[in-house]
Amino acid sequence: MKNRFILLLQRVLMLFALYTFCRILFYIFNFSYFSDLSFTAVLKLFFFGLRFDAVAIVISNLLFIALHFYPFSLFYHKIYQNILRVLFLFVNTIAVILNLIDIAFVRFEGKRATSDAIRVMGFGDDFVNTVPRMILDYWYLLALLIVLVYVLNKLYSKIKITTTAPGTGLLLSSVQGQIILACIAFGLTFIGFRGGIQYRPINIMTASRYASGKETSLLLNTPFTIIKTLGKNALEPIRYFSDEEAARISPVIHYPDSNKVFRPLNVIIIIVESLGKEYMGLLNHKEGFTPFLDSLITKSIVFPNAFANGKRSIEGIPCIIAGIPALMDEPFITSAYNGNKISSIANALKKKGYQNLFFHGGSNGTMGFDNFSKLAGYDSYFGRKEYNNDEDFDGNWGIFDEPFLQYTVQKLNETKEPFEATVFTLSSHHPYQVPEKYKDKFRKGSLPIHESIAYTDYSLMKFFESASKTSWYDSTLFVITGDHTAISETPFYQTRVGMYALPVIFFQPTDAISVIKNETTSQIDITPGVLDYLHYDEPFFSFGTSMFDSLGEHTSVSYLNSTYQLISGDCALVMDTANVHSLYQFSTDSLLNHNLKDSLPELQSIMVRKLKAMIQQYNTALMNNKMSAE
Repeated sequence: MKNRFILLLQRVLMLFALYTFCRILFYIFNFSYFSDLSFTAVLKLFFFGLRFDAVAIVISNLLFIALHFYPFSLFYHKIYQNILRVLFLFVNTIAVILNLIDIAFVRFEGKRATSDAIRVMGFGDDFVNTVPRMILDYWYLLALLIVLVYVLNKLYSKIKITTTAPGTGLLLSSVQGQIILACIAFGLTFIGFRGGIQYRPINIMTASRYASGKETSLLLNTPFTIIKTLGKNALEPIRYFSDEEAARISPVIHYPDSNKVFRPLNVIIIIVESLGKEYMGLLNHKEGFTPFLDSLITKSIVFPNAFANGKRSIEGIPCIIAGIPALMDEPFITSAYNGNKISSIANALKKKGYQNLFFHGGSNGTMGFDNFSKLAGYDSYFGRKEYNNDEDFDGNWGIFDEPFLQYTVQKLNETKEPFEATVFTLSSHHPYQVPEKYKDKFRKGSLPIHESIAYTDYSLMKFFESASKTSWYDSTLFVITGDHTAISETPFYQTRVGMYALPVIFFQPTDAISVIKNETTSQIDITPGVLDYLHYDEPFFSFGTSMFDSLGEHTSVSYLNSTYQLISGDCALVMDTANVHSLYQFSTDSLLNHNLKDSLPELQSIMVRKLKAMIQQYNTALMNNKMSAE
């Protein structure tokens, strides 16, 4: 009779081979994303990745493993073994699905999926609308899934178990041998569960010991990142400084100059889906896919060193309209803190008599934007339902940009001034649909997103043409940015710094001058910046700082794989809550190859101090529901 623990070992080793093969596929399909890694570096990541595979394998298969410890002869019965087979295939098919999904989506988010992705998919009709198209676009992943599950089942069948009587005097079949092997199996299971014999079980942050930036996604596996973030939407109290010192280093309550006269300009914040800086021609000194926005830049205040504070739409919206960066594993909108009282551009301007409107052509309920807009103080929400004409439905996310932007102009014509409107486009989201009538109108480029970015740019041109004929156009401040970045073909824009680079443009028709401001800025600075531009004269809450503040520190903060990044000037520092991992000067080291950690102690100390204060302020404000100036 084959010893049950030898049998278990063979089955678990088969899973290690499966996870390694999934990592190979992940590497092959995203080869250009990792093309700067040497063969030795890739082998190192594969080797250390086994540690994270062990945790995912043991935790996800814990019941399967435990059933091998059943001490009686029933274990060898055919029904018992069939139950084990079904459990094995069910659990590990899910693991394969998760790993294969990230093959397609790692470039969008720059990391492996975490548990919040499961909750985000539950919003609105998006899941039902988009899954069929995703299956169509990524059919090869579905084919791989079928093949892998088939092979897994075949290999499982190869590991034979017999019911012949055990021999005598043999270690592997004697009672003493069974006990010894049971102890060994239990010990290995315990070590695998924890990821080693260290004091604390490993987590996502442990990956920073072996990799940084995009390399981390090759080191980790998706079941591990999801398991390690389940139920982890609560922040922990952090106290590096006294409350007064933290507020001095990183203020969140802003007190504008009350001597300035408020300018009641209308405000339209246009958030363009996936508008990374990479796609823009003028900001990269080459032909891009945004000719209209490039022309608008020549008569605007533009911030070429602007960065996102998150990697997803559900993170970008709170950043832009409420100054809340994405500094935890869970998006604010789905977190335990989404009932907090918050400050926003809408409720700040409401004090000045503004009407506040939120426009998004997606299906109502998409990522909770409709509910979040109410929390943020918006008076009206206009989505696919309010548009009420599915002839312009793209079949996936919502209404195509061109008709929905024209609808926006019509609604604004009916709105009493002054107003603030936030407009979020959607056509440049995967699967990058372009209306049939425009199939050959725009330059397609080398990435599938390029054509849809060009279509959205054209739609914005038509929007501005219509808006320029209205009575409110000349008295409106337009702010244009992206919600996050997306797929990339340029090495710099694939680094941890470049993957957040996007444009921020301020355009006011009666003050159409070209101004380039090279200060570092980010999405959370937009609300303070707009209020500063309007000479807002009341205290307000924001984690950001106005980009027009000549006395303020201009930085950008983000969070990825349990580590924080602070960009200041041309330097980027990465640390966890205790230790610095890296410091790069990306103006001279665009691919972040030379870690300057501890080489620039004065600069590093200043950046660490700033980042720690921001982390403390963030955790304290969210945990204590102190996200307003009142």
